[in-house]
Amino acid sequence: MINKHLDPFSPFKASESSHKGSGLDWEESALDSQSEVEGFTEEVRTTPRLSWLQISVFVACCVLALKLFDLQVMQGQELKELAEGNRLRIHTILAPRGYILDRNDEPIARNTASFGLVATPVDLPTEGLDGVIDKISSMFSIPKEEISEKLKNIRTNSTEPIVIARNITQQQSILFETHAQEMVGFSLRSVPIREYTNPEIFSHALGYTGLISESELTDLKPLGYQLNDFVGKSGIELSYEQYLRGQNGNTQVEVDAMGRPIKSIGTVEPEPGNIVKLNIDAGLQQQLYEGFTKISPESKGAAVAMNPKTGEVLALVSVPGFNNNLFAPGISQNDYKQLIENPNLPLFNRAVAGVYPPGSTIKGVIAAAALEENIVKPDTIINDNGIMTVVNQFNPGIVYRFPGWKLSGLGPMNVRSAIAESSDIYFYTVGGGNPSTNIDGLGIKRLVDYYRSFGMGELTGIDIQGEKTGTLASPEWKAEYHKNDPVSAKWYLGNTYHISIGQGDMLATPLQVNLWTSIIANNGWVNKPTLLKEVVNQAGETVYKPTPELLLKTSISPENMAAVQAGYRDNIISEKGSGRTLANLPITSAGKTGTSQFDGSDPKRTHAWYTVYAPYENPEIAITVLVEAGGEGHAAAVPIVREALLWWAQNRHNK
Repeated sequence: MINKHLDPFSPFKASESSHKGSGLDWEESALDSQSEVEGFTEEVRTTPRLSWLQISVFVACCVLALKLFDLQVMQGQELKELAEGNRLRIHTILAPRGYILDRNDEPIARNTASFGLVATPVDLPTEGLDGVIDKISSMFSIPKEEISEKLKNIRTNSTEPIVIARNITQQQSILFETHAQEMVGFSLRSVPIREYTNPEIFSHALGYTGLISESELTDLKPLGYQLNDFVGKSGIELSYEQYLRGQNGNTQVEVDAMGRPIKSIGTVEPEPGNIVKLNIDAGLQQQLYEGFTKISPESKGAAVAMNPKTGEVLALVSVPGFNNNLFAPGISQNDYKQLIENPNLPLFNRAVAGVYPPGSTIKGVIAAAALEENIVKPDTIINDNGIMTVVNQFNPGIVYRFPGWKLSGLGPMNVRSAIAESSDIYFYTVGGGNPSTNIDGLGIKRLVDYYRSFGMGELTGIDIQGEKTGTLASPEWKAEYHKNDPVSAKWYLGNTYHISIGQGDMLATPLQVNLWTSIIANNGWVNKPTLLKEVVNQAGETVYKPTPELLLKTSISPENMAAVQAGYRDNIISEKGSGRTLANLPITSAGKTGTSQFDGSDPKRTHAWYTVYAPYENPEIAITVLVEAGGEGHAAAVPIVREALLWWAQNRHNK
């Protein structure tokens, strides 16, 4: 029974007296009374619930703090830039490449203005993009599928422009600007592109530029290259990319919500690349190239001109050439297909990569070796009766016949007349020996050693790509080449005879023929051939200049080399010399023809060679010309050389 007189708050009042007058208000009392009714003690009631609450609050605060730290500190700058990117754009201004000049400062590669259509991913509309693409497709005659493919898998928040079309015409540019408001996310950008003054004439020496590929970008991105940069792809453009490339600039533009420019905030001007000066003489290069076209518009061949004393390459011609201006804005598939399917191989650099039997141009090297090894003396006579016969040592009934170029014979030959009149019988004899004489010949081992000392079968190291070594035929080479055919792998005496006149498996590039001509002209040594003269900056200060580098030095004595040089001179001044049409030029010269068979099924099909140096007394230029399938050297190659030497005498010699 409840005592009605008992104060319901008496227990708390009793407690109040024991706490020095610190009482509980009504709400606290009510709460505690309610809890006691539920049967919990004060300790069990409050402590567990409070600790879980504290832990939860603490964890939540920690998570919030970490998130704030991440947003404000770790990602703060990035988010700030992203926010700025919603209203600011940094447009890259492509830097123009440095000019390429010839040795007389004549521009042979410069730049011209062009426009490109680009799409900026972050500005492309999320809705209605297909409609914009339709308009772009119609305006620029670009298939819609091509545009869509370029915009496929892009990062939608990227501000890096995607190139949609290049080489936009002025009419297309005006039309686009008229409807620019409708082309959300698309814009026109100015792009400097390469322009070559005489594209076909210099195409193989200069090479060409093109848009950077994905693989190139992977390698070059650490150097600051970007997606829309142009880079050298071949020739001088590739070899000296590091100097020709300029420093891109940029402009910061404020844009509206549709990505349209409102105003320019600031601009960093691009810096043009350095100027590359070559050793090439543009006038001589043109003269040699046109010499081929005078023969026939379908002519194929190559020409190399070099200063024998310095290694400076004065001309490097490959015919036919190609229009390297096609590559600058981005070559069309149709144009590229026509180039690679052209049977005349216009993209092939015959001067450094074409390999041909050198024919009689090699005879000066064999003559020098034979004199140095005392196989013959300068006055040793070998009779050229038109054919050399060799009896099989195991079967006398078998006789091998090795004919000369003149079956009726050239008569008695010494080393000078043998070079001048190109006696095959003489060089069969000094190269492989002749059983009908007491001359044993050099033999294959010494032949190979001397050939190698004149640079055969080796790269010259010229400063453009694609050079080939040619083939220095030897027993070791033949055994490896025909390792699956024991008969063909064997070296025969006939093989030695063949390479003694520059035939058989012996192959050389026009550059290599010019190299050993220069060695003969320069008394036994030559520097590495170089196309580059120097690199200067825009202020005209030298940035880089190659140091002349000795490439080869032979062991031929001055006396023996002089005898060979005299034979080269007789080729021009002798009545029977194959280069005698050069005798009346206003500059002295010395040279050697070559006529090399290349078609085993038709011996009458031959390449035409002529190699020469001038002046004879103090050489300053060596020229080598090859006309593919041109017939006789004196008929096809000599006229080209003659016109080039005449031009040099009138325009450069003693000037």
